[in-house]
Amino acid sequence: MAIQQEHLYLKADLQQRNQLILKQSSDFIPCYSATKIYIFCPAGFATGGPEALHQLGARLKELGFNAFMHYYTTPDSVDVVHENYKKYGVPVTDELENKAQHIMVLPETHLLPIFEDKYQFIRKAIWWLSVVNYYITQNDFADTIKDRPFFKLRAYFGDFRLATFRKLRRRNDVINISHSHFSKVHLLENRIKPVGAISDYMNHAFFDLVNESTVKEDLIIYNPIKNDEFLAEIMSLTPTLSWMPIQGMTPVQVAALMNRAKLYIDFGYHPGKERMPREACIMRCSMIVGKSGSAAYQEDMPIPDKYRFEKSRDQIPTIIERINECLNNYDRLIADFEPYRKALYREEEEFTNAIKRVFVQQ
Repeated sequence: MAIQQEHLYLKADLQQRNQLILKQSSDFIPCYSATKIYIFCPAGFATGGPEALHQLGARLKELGFNAFMHYYTTPDSVDVVHENYKKYGVPVTDELENKAQHIMVLPETHLLPIFEDKYQFIRKAIWWLSVVNYYITQNDFADTIKDRPFFKLRAYFGDFRLATFRKLRRRNDVINISHSHFSKVHLLENRIKPVGAISDYMNHAFFDLVNESTVKEDLIIYNPIKNDEFLAEIMSLTPTLSWMPIQGMTPVQVAALMNRAKLYIDFGYHPGKERMPREACIMRCSMIVGKSGSAAYQEDMPIPDKYRFEKSRDQIPTIIERINECLNNYDRLIADFEPYRKALYREEEEFTNAIKRVFVQQ
């Protein structure tokens, strides 16, 4: 009798989930008075992705939604709630109710819950904060299982919990939210239509560090972690220029350096809307970037195309010319970056409006 009753409950939950999916518009996620939104976040990390997830939780709470952070540990986790994010004040829960009226929000680097039976009925939303990091985590997981017996056969029949685009397309309980125009384009190229787009916004504390009275110097700043031998070759060909790496610094020290620098250069892969280019623009730096990832799109980085270059050796002489032009004519050319800077000051307002468009109370 108990088994029969449990079967009836499961059947009712499945029917409710399917009904909610049918009601779900391709343009928004319906939420109800009892809906709980669980935001999955790696524990103890202070990077761009976790901050965006906390920003989402905090703004959902402010807008009247029942939002909770749900932390999962990784080999690098050192704590649960990182000190930097306690200010957001989002409630934390370890227990998720497996009901169709609820929603879990997953970063693209943590998609195993999609396949877990304990989350069978809850609706799943993937927030694509990064495209590149999705492939890194999927490839890492594939490497851990490739030596298992009958790997190729089992992988062909979908036995392994790899969140491939083919599998995601077949899941009508999985919702996709883009973060950058780059991620939107990538989803569409893989025949997945995102329900909407939600970006993040720059931390208030960084705006407070802007000092427009600081005299700009002929400094070129860059992130050595994000760049490779391509920028190293440019640097070797310009030994008389002042190059300053951004590494091992506190946020206050980074801001102080950016306030002084005239030019920020970034030939990294830009997996999403990266924070450091936005910080540099806010601090009134001119910019030269590559055409990888989100940096290739005006929607993500609205700067004139003459400041974007392919990572090609035959482009290096032109890049060096543009570097010197940015340094020698800073006062005139900095106006080219004013539209981007103004957009960054509007990010938080747009963040709120985007959430309202995607998560809609019924």
